[in-house]
Amino acid sequence: MTGVGGSGGTRIATEKAFAKRRFPIRRANSGDIRQTAKLANMAGGDTLSFILRGIDPSVRAVRTYREMVAAPTGVYSYRNCLVAVSRGVIVGLANAFPAQLIESETADAALTAREELLRPRTELNDPTSFLLNNIAVVRSHHRLGVGAALLAAVVDEAKQRSFPSVTLHVWADNAEAISFYLAAGFTKVRHAEIPSHPDLPHTGGSLLMMLPVVSERDESVRQRLATESQDSADERASTSA
Repeated sequence: MTGVGGSGGTRIATEKAFAKRRFPIRRANSGDIRQTAKLANMAGGDTLSFILRGIDPSVRAVRTYREMVAAPTGVYSYRNCLVAVSRGVIVGLANAFPAQLIESETADAALTAREELLRPRTELNDPTSFLLNNIAVVRSHHRLGVGAALLAAVVDEAKQRSFPSVTLHVWADNAEAISFYLAAGFTKVRHAEIPSHPDLPHTGGSLLMMLPVVSERDESVRQRLATESQDSADERASTSA
């Protein structure tokens, strides 16, 4: 996987290759809304529930996700989702899009008090990056490489679309997720303090993590230059001989 280096990169690449054979990854479609929303809720339902409780405590986060995923536009739209499939059943989700979309959607929006409390998290965004908004795998398929394959697919898409990096937000107290992303080559680049609240099930603030991406064009140029350099070296060696 381009942009992932070191032993962690090797492990993730191996898991990706293995998982790709067992769990094909494709773009979500309008028939995937219910399962896609369920997985989105697994990944970020606690944060969305925190916001919704300040508006209408009777509204369930999964229902709201269903409405957002069903929309043809918007950051949570099924068009911005990749799904991993096993025997015709969706077992994993990655929601990713250009980070600038968040700014365009919230530029003129009136924020609720709870959204204001979380605003420092949003302000960590790098608008030039490709944002992995959430990733989730059904419990029965944990530790089978599905998450690694989805992450690799997101990085591949960022590469194809010539984004310089993939970024993501993770709560500072989510040690398991942080460990996963560090192993994949991400680094912690920014931290936001989030005021404590009795309804918010996270402490320690939020992190922005980043993985640099080499675009296909850059990789092509690098390979061409490497080839030209080798040809030149061969020519010099032949001349000196």
